[in-house]
Amino acid sequence: MLSSVFGLACAAPLAPGEPGAMPAVDDDLRVANETLGDPYGGRFPYVEAVEGLPSAGEIRATLQTNLGEVHCTLEPGHAPLAVASFVGLARGVRPFRDEDGTWTTAPYYDGVPWHRAMEGQFVQTGRRGKLADGGFLLQDEIGVGDDFGRPGVMAMAGVGEPDTSSVQFFITTSPAKHLAGDHTILGMCDGEATLRKLEQAVLRGQPATIEHIEITRG
Repeated sequence: MLSSVFGLACAAPLAPGEPGAMPAVDDDLRVANETLGDPYGGRFPYVEAVEGLPSAGEIRATLQTNLGEVHCTLEPGHAPLAVASFVGLARGVRPFRDEDGTWTTAPYYDGVPWHRAMEGQFVQTGRRGKLADGGFLLQDEIGVGDDFGRPGVMAMAGVGEPDTSSVQFFITTSPAKHLAGDHTILGMCDGEATLRKLEQAVLRGQPATIEHIEITRG
């Protein structure tokens, strides 16, 4: 269950697939994103990310890879900024800066490799070409009770500093509690056998690729 990785909230629970409150605007981060050229200033709207999907129900992402499928349930109630950006990128509606410096829209993750793995911890993807980010930075959405105590936790990857996530994400292949407090959790995934195959392929220098990410709701 998704509740197993998130701290308890005091507010009334949201309906499945409904976004939580956006974090307050960080002016420094907003200016940094505007300088980078992001037309949304790092705050892509959730309503635009899910436009055209059914109006209610959980948001799911099926990661189709060359080694099998991984099925994830996203949690916009916990991380509305990160989920909106991820869903928008996967669906090809969230603009990103391409390698030639132009801003474009396309299904961002199609054909992107899994490029990093730590044995027995996680496998990571989202680096398109030579660029480490999408031309924008996301504000962290980290809860006190976030828990990386099981495989299948899907979270944003950064560069070791606050508010440095963008397009890269990882999924744990085993409990990795030492990661708690440093990464925004997007949701939970099944498909542990496929995740382990991806992890081992990356470690051995073998092809491991996202073919497509299908976003559904209901």
